[in-house]
Amino acid sequence: MAGRDLLTTDLSQASGWYAVLPEPAPAKRLRGEQTADWVVAGAGVTGLAAARRLGELEPEARIVLLDQHRLGYGASGRNSGFIIDAPCYTSAFDADYNRRLMRLFRAGHAGLETLVKHHGIDCGWSQTGHLCAVAAAGRVPDLEAVCRSLDSVGDDYDWLEGRSLEAVIGTSFYHAAIRLPRTILLNPAALCRGLGATLPPNVEVYEESPVRRIHVGVNVRIDCAEGSIEAKHLLLATNAFTPALGYLKRQLMPILLYASLSRPLDPAQRAAMGGDPEWGLTPKVAMGSTIRRVGDRMAIRNVVRHSSDFHMDRDLKARLRKIHGKLLAKRFPMLAGLEMEYSWGGVVAMTADYSSVFGRLEPGLFASMGYNGVGLARGTASGAALAEYALGGESGLIDDAKALAGPKPYPPRPFLDIGAAVTLAWKRLRVGGER
Repeated sequence: MAGRDLLTTDLSQASGWYAVLPEPAPAKRLRGEQTADWVVAGAGVTGLAAARRLGELEPEARIVLLDQHRLGYGASGRNSGFIIDAPCYTSAFDADYNRRLMRLFRAGHAGLETLVKHHGIDCGWSQTGHLCAVAAAGRVPDLEAVCRSLDSVGDDYDWLEGRSLEAVIGTSFYHAAIRLPRTILLNPAALCRGLGATLPPNVEVYEESPVRRIHVGVNVRIDCAEGSIEAKHLLLATNAFTPALGYLKRQLMPILLYASLSRPLDPAQRAAMGGDPEWGLTPKVAMGSTIRRVGDRMAIRNVVRHSSDFHMDRDLKARLRKIHGKLLAKRFPMLAGLEMEYSWGGVVAMTADYSSVFGRLEPGLFASMGYNGVGLARGTASGAALAEYALGGESGLIDDAKALAGPKPYPPRPFLDIGAAVTLAWKRLRVGGER
């Protein structure tokens, strides 16, 4: 449309979590030539945690937090809303690795819980845990491997199968599951918006202010769409979008995950479904469906691409809604015909060996990212730790974040694209009935 402000957040591409929230106040954008002591780029959970910690430790400093969109609209607000604090996806690694992960998860979980309760952030915080499940009996060894990993670090879990599992989720589709009791379920967009509204007073948030270029010299200059800012230090929390800024081009691979949120269930559907009114389920097998029941709605995430472009046209949205509706009906026949009200894409940054990025990239430039799809707790802890590290601090969490950092490089393009396509195709084939 002629004359349309291209920086205005496109609400037609919003996640369902964002779409159900009240409309926010108009965005404050970075304009003109400015200076600051610290700049944080990326207002997802990592950037929010980093900016908050800087504000706490440097109360006299001017700290600027930049985001391309509105708070809660970006990647951190597009996930399925699980704050997972157990290293249940890393059974291939040793106990020391998993203990470090668990400490970061627990620190992030505790920090978020404290903030949500202290500030009364309305984000649907639900302490119901979550299920890691398999549909086929032949996949049970996969769950047992996760149990051994959890046992090695002394973590808690419950084993559910048969009627006990069906009583929770209202379907006999799944054969068995591990229940991880400390996982929090929530609306991730509401969490991000609430965290942004409760930052220390010396942290200034500028939305709809995309970073275009970074110039590193005596100071760091950050050019945005309508202005620029010079600072002594820049902390990058831009995750999968970092390569577009000229950094970590071979360390991060963007993966796009598509999700849908249904319209509210009618009384007959609620009665026919049964089960608990609030639960979340992740698949043990890669490329399976992540599913949540959110009161009167159902959420599902599936369909994966190698891309960082989450924009969808009408045809793609229609196809996704049809696919997601069929996948839900496959598990819950009583929900056949349930319409998906919102569909969206969310980008995660995958690394070649599940290592993250943490530390200094150049003088004055620091980064924390690459959490392979489980970043709400880990990203929160790592963002705060990065702020402390940039200030010269030392702590056990900083040591853990550094020990888990240093991803191996991916092959250059186009080999990366070919490899990603082959890998995704193989995983789609392997998932079988778990999809």
